[in-house]
Amino acid sequence: MEIDWTVLTYAVIGLFALTGFFRGWWKEAITTIFLVILLFFLQQPAIAESFVAVINNIISLIWKILPDFITQFLVDTLGLGGGSGAVGGVPQLDPTSGTTWLLILILFLIVAILISRPFLRNYGSTGYSVRPMGSILGGLVGGLNGLIIISLVREYLDGRNLPQVTATIVEPGAQVGVTSTGAIDVVNVPSLTIMDSYIPWAIMLIGIVVFLAAVKNRVAWRYQDGFSKVGVKEPLGYKKY
Repeated sequence: MEIDWTVLTYAVIGLFALTGFFRGWWKEAITTIFLVILLFFLQQPAIAESFVAVINNIISLIWKILPDFITQFLVDTLGLGGGSGAVGGVPQLDPTSGTTWLLILILFLIVAILISRPFLRNYGSTGYSVRPMGSILGGLVGGLNGLIIISLVREYLDGRNLPQVTATIVEPGAQVGVTSTGAIDVVNVPSLTIMDSYIPWAIMLIGIVVFLAAVKNRVAWRYQDGFSKVGVKEPLGYKKY
């Protein structure tokens, strides 16, 4: 099986741009800030390792308060708490593993969706419908999210920017067999990556600006009767119904 990485990149960007077109830019902006955080972790491996350590501490606390029959069920059915991915019988994430960061990426995407849906409802008797301007901006922000996501996946597979890890880098244009029973060849890999030079910082700056615009367009601050009051307002490109 052969995978053209350039074609895959265009497909992912197009898919997220289409999703953003229907969701609108505000919801896509919530996803953007989570992706920017992951991109920042790639730039700062020590901070990334500390982040995983915090998650592992939370897992340890939860594992200790779970009833024995639940932990035993998780061990028997999912293999959690055993093998190299566990410390003292407690499942732990490995910050040097690309698989760990792929799981965190999926978790971040889920959290972004769970946050954006109730804060800008488009269901029920009242909510906000996306207008043409919101759709156009949503397509642009969604395309940016797609670019960041596929780039993060490439970095996680390469592993070169993960904490304390020796990378197996997918070289530009390389063919890499990844299975013993059948090869998956990755071809047409661009030489330019999201981690080159100033590119990650430029993308992070754009992401932060997009997120701040989302906050400014949704949160309404006003000073009344000697008190500061916080409310919500209709974002650009949306219409309340």
